[in-house]
Amino acid sequence: MVGMIKAAVSQRGEKGGKARATRALLLDAAVKVIGRKGYTGATVDEIVEEAGVSKGLAYYHFKSKAEMASSILDDGIGELADEFVAIAEAADSGPSALIGMIERFAVKIFENKEFGRFFVSELWREGRVWSGSMRENEERLLGLIREQLQRAKDGGLIRPEIDVDFEAVALVGMVLTTSLYYIDEKTDVSERDFIDNIIDFVRHANVCPE
Repeated sequence: MVGMIKAAVSQRGEKGGKARATRALLLDAAVKVIGRKGYTGATVDEIVEEAGVSKGLAYYHFKSKAEMASSILDDGIGELADEFVAIAEAADSGPSALIGMIERFAVKIFENKEFGRFFVSELWREGRVWSGSMRENEERLLGLIREQLQRAKDGGLIRPEIDVDFEAVALVGMVLTTSLYYIDEKTDVSERDFIDNIIDFVRHANVCPE
């Protein structure tokens, strides 16, 4: 009896693992297709072809292209926010945490330009409708950056006149747009050089005058 229960649990685990793998495959294909063609231009047919699965299987996991898109952003931004929390907890100061966060953000976008393009297009797409969890993750991401800006400001480590709400949004926009420009237009720039330029800009834009 115990052996039968273990076998049933193991079988459910295998099915669950296969379902997660299929979902991840579809989201990876969706971000590639949407990154290349834009949200409006991408079709479910192109996404399933990229993923190498049937349309029926795709609709089993996602009700629509919009749900796929929402999941891409929700998962990607949520994962980034989790990394920001770990960086903030390990940092000894606001500026150190801020630099670590922006560096991680830039690396993520630089290494996954399709996700970056999609993120930018969704930020500015007219009439977009985001899920509640997506909005929560977006606000969480900005909130974590604001916290470290305020931490640095309270410690007198950045310019006191900085508006932390404006600065948080500006930093996210700066990383997204400059990353995509350099990836697409400046192919001779290495990832390390790009990251160093981003960090240098953040330091000089926020430094507290002597």
